[in-house]
Amino acid sequence: MLYEALNQPQIFLYMCLGGFFTAFIFDIKSILMYFFKKNHFFSHFFDFFACFFVFFSFFYINLLTNYGELRLFTVTTFFLSFFIQRFFVKNFVANPTLKCYNILKGKLYERRIVKSKRKEENKNQNC
Repeated sequence: MLYEALNQPQIFLYMCLGGFFTAFIFDIKSILMYFFKKNHFFSHFFDFFACFFVFFSFFYINLLTNYGELRLFTVTTFFLSFFIQRFFVKNFVANPTLKCYNILKGKLYERRIVKSKRKEENKNQNC
């Protein structure tokens, strides 16, 4: 049996992990775009960088594990794990985290208003 055929489970695992971890680049891009909302230059720059990094990572992992041979299962595995990670992180991690953040932000804002009212009342009582 060929060495590449014996190595297919390892190739599959590395492609899955590579697709999973490169999807985090898009999460980092989304976080950075939160800070640069209005700037189209940064939007295009981060999109280009994220896409470049994903494709570079795919070919680099393929070169290291599969001796540079492009097979259908490697491409499918990489991009399927990429999309699965994007789906699960978006629906099961990002949305609940965003809801918790908004609740915490609202409570902190209310607390700040209450403190500022107390300060104003104390100033008015002292005068």
